[in-house]
Amino acid sequence: MKHIPDEIVTYLNGEQLEKKSDVAMHFVTIDDNGYPYKAMVSVGEVLCLTETQIRMALWQKTNTVNYVMKSKKATLMVVIPPTAYDLQLDVTFLRYEEESALFEATVKNVKSDRAPYAQLTNGVQYQLKSAGQTIELWKKKLKLLKS
Repeated sequence: MKHIPDEIVTYLNGEQLEKKSDVAMHFVTIDDNGYPYKAMVSVGEVLCLTETQIRMALWQKTNTVNYVMKSKKATLMVVIPPTAYDLQLDVTFLRYEEESALFEATVKNVKSDRAPYAQLTNGVQYQLKSAGQTIELWKKKLKLLKS
């Protein structure tokens, strides 16, 4: 599959952030030694533009940004029960703005995974320490990604 499934497009549409504020996605790049390097991103840092394009606002001056700048490839792992998805991405740097490194990515392949013997019920979950403040920050980042 070379397009983002509808459930992910809807999930990463930049809307209803409060309802999606407790789930992290894995953003995997390759480090300087050739090993996978995982960062966690939220719905406030990833925006689906189309069924093949997404944008991301990553924190500047991080290993994740350094690694994706070098390889220009990444995998975004999204869990929407009962399915786990891996979106293989070709990534292009857009610009730095408001402490974020902005990227646009084209989906090259999508892998979906369901176990025949069990049902996936959730992905990585967390609780925001300052929900209102974080959601406001996410809204600013998503505004950058839309421009």
